[in-house]
Amino acid sequence: MPRIEPATERLIGRPRLLRLLADVEGDHRRANDLFAWNVAAAGAAMEAVHVFELILRNALDRELRVWNANMNGDPDWLLTPHEFLHKSLRPADRAAALQRARRIAAERGRPVRHDDVLAQLSLGTWRYLLPSRSVKAKQRLWDAALSHAFPAWPGDWGPESVVTRVASAHELRNRVAHLEPLQHLDLRRVRRDMRSVCHAIGPDAARFFVQAERLIPIIETNPIA
Repeated sequence: MPRIEPATERLIGRPRLLRLLADVEGDHRRANDLFAWNVAAAGAAMEAVHVFELILRNALDRELRVWNANMNGDPDWLLTPHEFLHKSLRPADRAAALQRARRIAAERGRPVRHDDVLAQLSLGTWRYLLPSRSVKAKQRLWDAALSHAFPAWPGDWGPESVVTRVASAHELRNRVAHLEPLQHLDLRRVRRDMRSVCHAIGPDAARFFVQAERLIPIIETNPIA
């Protein structure tokens, strides 16, 4: 790990510094190494989540385009969603994405497109569009459309398996976004969860994910592993 300016209380805050020191028995040099590792791990984690989200998003979008076209004749489910989608898609997610997409499209001097809105959705949107025992509409949407996005999943998988694994990736994304330390998180498990979902989408998706991310080398250099 490259040497950096010492991670002092003034730079990273007293609580974070004390937490690092607690993990390395008060050794300031090792605490600095651990901080540098966290920076590298956060970068690698976001790279992996980035690739994972693109694969998942496009797989689900493909099926929703087909389903929406069959239901109301228009594949652009984010612009003209069938009424059934209103029971599954969080209204605030679509509204915020649509607002941002319209602004960007206007700046480019053209009407908003389906893909403009799609690009503005977050990983959380996809997580909460997946089946939920408390929302029957989501289960019906899964049965009719979203389950087809995972044609290569193993026979003993159920929808809860996909939900759990996507949630794992979403939680990693949130930890990194909120600058939370990663040294005690089981990054191997989260990476395995993302790879498994990609494999369920297709072996090519799993290969693409593995080839495009670099978590394993970072995981193996965790100073307190």
